[in-house]
Amino acid sequence: MIGRGGVGRSDALHLRVGLCLAAGVALAATAAPVRAQNPGAESLVRVDSIAARGNVRLAEQAVTGVAGIQPGTLNSGYDIQRAIKNLWATGQYEDIAVSVDGSSGRNVLIIEVVERPVTRLVRITGLESVSEDDVIEEAGLRENAPLSPNAVTKAEAYIREELRRNGVPFALIERKEEPVPGEEGRVDVVLEVDEGQRVTIAQVTFTGNEYFTDDELRGAMNTRQEGFLWFRTGGYNDIDFELDLLESLPRRYAQEGYLDFQVVGDTLVVDPATGKARLDISVDEGRQYRLSDFEVEGASAFETEQLEGYFTEESGGILSALGFGGDDSESEAGRVFDAVAFDEAAQRVRELYRNEGYLYAQLEPYWERTGDEVAGHPTIRAGWRIQEQTQAYVNRVIIAGNDFTFDRIIRDKVFLLPGDVYSEARLLQSYQNIQSLGFFESPMPAPDIRPDEETGDVDIIFNVQEKQTGSLSFGTAVGGGVGLSGFLGWDQPNLFGQAKILNLRWDFGRYINSATVSFTDPALFQTTTSGSVSLFNSTDRFFQFATGRRRRMGFTTRFGVPFPGSLRTRVFVGYSLSRTSYEAFRSADDTSLFGLPPGLLSSVSVGITRQTLNHPLFPTSGSMQTWNVELNGGPLGGAGDFVKQTVQAQWMIPVGQLDGEGTTPGSVQFAMGLYVRGGALFGDASRFPFESFWMGGVQFGQPLRGYDETSITPRGYYPERGGGIRQIERLGNAYFSTTAEFKTVISSNIGISAFFDAGNNWEGPGHLNTSRLFRGAGFGVQLVTPFGPIGLDYAYGFDKAEPGWQLHFKMGPNF
Repeated sequence: MIGRGGVGRSDALHLRVGLCLAAGVALAATAAPVRAQNPGAESLVRVDSIAARGNVRLAEQAVTGVAGIQPGTLNSGYDIQRAIKNLWATGQYEDIAVSVDGSSGRNVLIIEVVERPVTRLVRITGLESVSEDDVIEEAGLRENAPLSPNAVTKAEAYIREELRRNGVPFALIERKEEPVPGEEGRVDVVLEVDEGQRVTIAQVTFTGNEYFTDDELRGAMNTRQEGFLWFRTGGYNDIDFELDLLESLPRRYAQEGYLDFQVVGDTLVVDPATGKARLDISVDEGRQYRLSDFEVEGASAFETEQLEGYFTEESGGILSALGFGGDDSESEAGRVFDAVAFDEAAQRVRELYRNEGYLYAQLEPYWERTGDEVAGHPTIRAGWRIQEQTQAYVNRVIIAGNDFTFDRIIRDKVFLLPGDVYSEARLLQSYQNIQSLGFFESPMPAPDIRPDEETGDVDIIFNVQEKQTGSLSFGTAVGGGVGLSGFLGWDQPNLFGQAKILNLRWDFGRYINSATVSFTDPALFQTTTSGSVSLFNSTDRFFQFATGRRRRMGFTTRFGVPFPGSLRTRVFVGYSLSRTSYEAFRSADDTSLFGLPPGLLSSVSVGITRQTLNHPLFPTSGSMQTWNVELNGGPLGGAGDFVKQTVQAQWMIPVGQLDGEGTTPGSVQFAMGLYVRGGALFGDASRFPFESFWMGGVQFGQPLRGYDETSITPRGYYPERGGGIRQIERLGNAYFSTTAEFKTVISSNIGISAFFDAGNNWEGPGHLNTSRLFRGAGFGVQLVTPFGPIGLDYAYGFDKAEPGWQLHFKMGPNF
């Protein structure tokens, strides 16, 4: 690297000190007459005038004014130092010298400066792996401003750091300051970057390893050698490699009892012509330790056997050394001591104590070498020393920051009450419940836990920040079997700050004209009873069934109460009354759906729901189970005479996350999900065919991705527009479907998933056969936009006449 021009930061500091001392000596030499007249002002000198020299582009007043010394004033050496600092702070100068000229009988303070050149433009050449704009912004390089050597140095350091992170550790940077022809005092700053070859790990080799093979050790590292597949790039990052040496490899060996393992050497051999590299790692495995004894000390709140169970694995675990599980030969020799599992078990026991109110409990894991051997292996003695302390109780639960939402709305979501034993698990559930309301800015601050020093009890403070909840929405929607339509609506999920929901919506288009008004109160008269009512008037045409249209007008109402003894389970009772009429078009050949007489449908529903999901659209943990029964006709009147049962269940299990800890909102989270759905209709619903079940696609009826809309029928697979089947024969009176999903939640508005669907539709409950299911698999992305949720799925249908991929798009409220 070549550097030219300017004074470095450290040189400038030395220069300023030297100049200040020189100025002090000069002032002292001319100040003798003043000291004689005023003995109390030994270090002061009168400055009669100030002059600037060496300034070219800056006016003299710009130099002397910044210095801050006024003519005709008495000044000390400290005043001169302060003046020099003021001048340096402007960033305008490469050099500053101060002297006093008293030859004329007047003390003239002379400030000699060397101005820094002005940067006309900044250019970075040869940089491919890092954004030039990012470099300039990060370093603070500015055009048409005095050249800052520090900023240029910072830019060079930033380039090297980012290239190193991208696997380019040996870049060369040459700094040039090129004078602008015809413009004195102006330069172009040029950084010429030669990135060199990107280092690619072609091979990772180990020496000294006997227990693990090279492949097994490579699998334990984040640094991987390049492979055949596109994602095996072999990129080198020295930070990741350092962590591999300090953490990844020792952790892997610790799982197998090698407590004395160490990396004794590492070498990176790079071919400068190609960038291909070989990593040679030398290790000393040490000896493998076995467990001779495990003991839990100081536990009284829990049974010792219960705590020991946290230290047991499926294969018999580490406690097999004590004779529990495993085969006899392993019991005799003693089980391998897994230090990683030992620490993880200790952490789970700490959580157990905190969930039972032992907030101040301390658990100290320990292990020590015994000096004995079992079957040629050294042994260790391990255990936990526990100091339980006293249980902490909840003193107060405080809600702060809710300027609009009523306290009771938030407190209904809190599972900890004053007087309860403190529980970290219930605290986390409460935090997630409050956040899932959607009334507050996300992510919420972590709960503030304030212990009382005298009693040990705690105050819990939930801090929230209100956000705008009501929204006017308009746009287009695709879904529900009505094709493309427009919608206009107003939604307020927190009406009057009491979580009451008011929804007004009008959908319109070629195939639909529907108006709906609904109101939901989660706490009628401030009780635990919820209630809702909905009025609707709709005219529908389905693009799958272009032979007619349907008109429905009526209302539904529903009430819910908590299930006794459960905070997450509610029982619902509802009633609906609607009139349905059909109109078959004159050109229609198939009137099986719309050639029906009008009818009145009167029904009572009873259902139960348990819900612990942590987010309404993108859950990553919890579960939901719903069972609902509708009784239609009979003593209720109307033209229907059937019973309809539906069941739905969902389970989500978190499997990891990035950029956060625990359940930190805003982090990228990964989860596995399982969905099960089913339904059965008993009786005669021929007058109301749309009460039966349809399957296929994502827009109408029961979803099954990889297949056309309504293509899964009791008679088998029939393409959406295919012939050979009447429209009414596409419906069934029983269905079952299931979905397994791996989900990545990037934020509260974006989710990506890989899924496997399976399902079928049968003529009746007696024909249900879960061994014959249509299968589909693929990938999907889900977005929440100002116009509503959007879903895009690309799935492969395995069991249709011609297996292949199918694209599914869905937009609107029925996401």
